[in-house]
Amino acid sequence: MNRQVDLLSYLPPFLQEFKENRETLNAENPEFILVWNGADRVLKNEFIETADEYGISRFEQILKISPLKTDTLEIRRRRVMLRWLDRIPYTLRAFLERLSEICKGSDFSVVKEYLKYKISITADLEEAGQTEELDRLIEEMMPCNMVVISANKIPCGAGESLYTAGTVCYVEHIEIMDDGVPSEIANCEAACIAYAAGAVSHMEHIEITEETR
Repeated sequence: MNRQVDLLSYLPPFLQEFKENRETLNAENPEFILVWNGADRVLKNEFIETADEYGISRFEQILKISPLKTDTLEIRRRRVMLRWLDRIPYTLRAFLERLSEICKGSDFSVVKEYLKYKISITADLEEAGQTEELDRLIEEMMPCNMVVISANKIPCGAGESLYTAGTVCYVEHIEIMDDGVPSEIANCEAACIAYAAGAVSHMEHIEITEETR
């Protein structure tokens, strides 16, 4: 909130003409600006979407969340939002909604094999803290008699292009005699110069699990 503070405007016009009133109220304007900024900060910190670091830390204390030193404000805000929106009953629809909130629009798949008591989850989580939230979600919402196989696959590809270019030149050396008749044709050759530009990247799929050493 950018509020313009002008205390002098609250006085009647005839009082604004006195120098003492003008100087006094103009000197107090910065203090009232600080008050308005403080009130605006209090208002913003009441909501998760607009809270600053101090406001988010208050929500984290309520939810008993311990942020990492490497967490940015947006990561902390998203984690608080996910915890704040916890709701019951823990149905499959509620689980998918929560999973969609964690993935933030990225692709994911859930394969259900109820007869085998197994659920396979494949996601594309690239930002810090997302995999931890997925693990917590599975631990909280999935029944204990279900086997959950969770995989995080981040696609990597070579997006570069390969260009080739070259030139072919024909060179002919002719010796001219005094009579104007060419007597010798020498060094007829084709010189080719080729240039290549671009890059070819090596792509390898690596699957990291807890058993990987």
